[in-house]
Amino acid sequence: MNKKIVLESLAKALDSWVRNASAAQLWEVHQSGGLGASIDVDEDILRVRVTLGGPRNALSELGKTDGRLPVTEAFLGSRNAAWGTPPLQGSLAREQWFLSSELAQEHARQYLAAEIGEHQEALMRFVDDWAAGRGAAP
Repeated sequence: MNKKIVLESLAKALDSWVRNASAAQLWEVHQSGGLGASIDVDEDILRVRVTLGGPRNALSELGKTDGRLPVTEAFLGSRNAAWGTPPLQGSLAREQWFLSSELAQEHARQYLAAEIGEHQEALMRFVDDWAAGRGAAP
């Protein structure tokens, strides 16, 4: 299988995952990373599925901020949003705040999408590792 096609499929699967992830999944990635993917090829059919957890890999650190809140368009674009002061980092209250805040979740999605876009080398490493595991030529 052509690695360029696999890379494009991985990028699309990651984009879809970011758009459809639950608040709890976003929180987990935001706190500790852990993204992964499974790639299956059956003849000419390619399936890429994004996973959360599992063994560490080239995608594992994408989106991880340890709870810090980098500024994204979600914060800048909503003048009517009452952001307020988030609870202390590391507290259960902060997790509950995140899980109930659509703005914080949109912010996490934007940040994760930007991370994926900016770290294409991590996606390529993941595909290279997958190809090496299959015995495919680089």
